[in-house]
Amino acid sequence: MEPLPDISATPDPLEQSWLDAMRRGDESALRRIFDRHYPLLLADVYRLVPDESTCQDIAQDVFVELWRKRAELDIRISLRGYLRRSAVNRALNHIKTRKRLLLESPDESTQHAEDTSGWEIDRKTSQENLETALHAAIENLPEKCRLVFSLSRFEQLSHKQIADQLGISVKTIENQITKAIKLLREAMTRHADLSPAVIWLLKWWTGE
Repeated sequence: MEPLPDISATPDPLEQSWLDAMRRGDESALRRIFDRHYPLLLADVYRLVPDESTCQDIAQDVFVELWRKRAELDIRISLRGYLRRSAVNRALNHIKTRKRLLLESPDESTQHAEDTSGWEIDRKTSQENLETALHAAIENLPEKCRLVFSLSRFEQLSHKQIADQLGISVKTIENQITKAIKLLREAMTRHADLSPAVIWLLKWWTGE
């Protein structure tokens, strides 16, 4: 699997000027941000949702939300990292919603086959719960552990960059990431039939 590019924790001065202009209502600043980051977000989302149309919708929604919240933005990391985290979260939410809709609106053929309908419902419920379980496992990580893990896996910061940003040692960062991976693995071990999206995320996060 091709690794994701490294993202610096240091904000880009040019992009910070664009954000400042955007906060003042300058739509051209949003356009410049969009032109620079939209293709990158499409690639990020496609790793989770391999559908071009859906990827476009998700990536565009990220910029709609960026504009909507422009007055209250307080981005302390790189804009690239901020936008990618937002896109990944939206992609995972899309996966959860899609599974839920499949469960609530089963195919008509299953309604005419009583011997398989129960199996189909169980399968769809299981697939939906996998993404939900992964979200819950991340949210249930200890606070510092979750923060370090997110900066490493979502923002793609190096251990040194995280240590400098949080004011703690690199060794502590390594210990927290190891702890996070161990807890996530333990939380997911009861799911024998992981969906492709969850398998990809676990491999990406654990560096396999």
